[in-house]
Amino acid sequence: MVTSKTIRSSVAAAAAALLLAACGSNDIYNTFVHMPEDGWSADSLAVFRVDIDDATVPYDLWMQVRNHPDYAYGNLWLFVNIISPDGNQTTDTLECILARPDGRWLGEGWGSYYTLQCPYRAGARFAQPGRYIFRAQHGMRADDIRGIEAVGLRVCPSEQPKARTAQ
Repeated sequence: MVTSKTIRSSVAAAAAALLLAACGSNDIYNTFVHMPEDGWSADSLAVFRVDIDDATVPYDLWMQVRNHPDYAYGNLWLFVNIISPDGNQTTDTLECILARPDGRWLGEGWGSYYTLQCPYRAGARFAQPGRYIFRAQHGMRADDIRGIEAVGLRVCPSEQPKARTAQ
């Protein structure tokens, strides 16, 4: 069964800082997929394979975006599909706000790139232990976009008291 949920992500510095502080070095997964230099095609997927050993623990999830200053937009729409170990699928739509209204980039600068962590799911619970596959593709109107260097997924145990099921 495929369900679709729209998740709007606005970058709130205080909330993001709180979530980042909660994880620290307890990441169970933190990986980037690099995009081709000639651009990210709408039909190209960034695939992440995450092993969840303990389904009783809530987790915080972030989609991470590394962009070049010549990226033409102030946001990035992502379609994130999650496939659980038993084959159930869920698809989310996530908007990552990459720039302020005045055009200044958000996130941390590194060389000629900016990296931003977009809160995706806070306090999420997985239905069962096992390997979850996350597939992300861009949902921008243009078929090919330039200026996105990499997209990442970060997962760590949550400090959140309440949680919703991820699958």
